[in-house]
Amino acid sequence: MNYQAIRAVFESRLLTAYNNLTPAVPVYFDNVMIDDVDSAEEFVHVNIQVGLTTETALTTNPDRVRGVLVVRTYTPKNKGPARNQTLVNVATSVIQTINNTAKPASGVYARTGPIEGPSFSPDFGGTTPDQQSRRAFTPFFVSRIEAGFQAQVIS
Repeated sequence: MNYQAIRAVFESRLLTAYNNLTPAVPVYFDNVMIDDVDSAEEFVHVNIQVGLTTETALTTNPDRVRGVLVVRTYTPKNKGPARNQTLVNVATSVIQTINNTAKPASGVYARTGPIEGPSFSPDFGGTTPDQQSRRAFTPFFVSRIEAGFQAQVIS
């Protein structure tokens, strides 16, 4: 199983898309230190969780993974939602592009399920997990989208 290659399908495309914006938007991934987040006015955090691994129900190939992709965008609070929604649209477009990519002869083939969200915070009523946490009290307006995914490593 090549988890790095599976992560790269999502991470490399999201990083490229956000780096191509003017100005470029910092993107942080799991297990990466965020040293300068206090000085950043806006940034994106990408979280990939793997659930079911080595599914063999449909095939004898065990190199299949199911998981969830979560993208959170952080923009300055009290400046309106427009910029945050622009950044959310970037992630949505990347996910849709991945879904429209043909199955390769080798490498990783990934597909996502429906995109849920965006959900926005702060909502001090605490109706979503992000809004029930400390994020509601940060200087950022936060949005979150997520999508389940399936990936296959093709040899």
